[in-house]
Amino acid sequence: MNEPRKAAKIDFGSVVDVDTPRRPKIDKSVTSAAIADAAQAGFTGRSDKVHIDGRTLRRSGRSAQLNIKLRPETKSRFLEQAQSFPNTEDFVCHLLSLFKENQ
Repeated sequence: MNEPRKAAKIDFGSVVDVDTPRRPKIDKSVTSAAIADAAQAGFTGRSDKVHIDGRTLRRSGRSAQLNIKLRPETKSRFLEQAQSFPNTEDFVCHLLSLFKENQ
């Protein structure tokens, strides 16, 4: 009576195909040509935007976040100008010092 129960064996072999289809390999020349054609047509991709990883901000001690609503063109101008600084915080500090000088 104290014998351990045997686990039930379930066989999915008849239900699942063994040969699952693989995704086709991506041809980079076709992909780059498609991206170029889309850019000529006026489409922009998500990869064109600058992505800042939050983990690097925590590692550097910057844990506060400033959220403001901007027009997309203002945001892109801001990020373009901020790239010449080591980080976005230095760029904002520079803007604040310029503002203080002009008051």
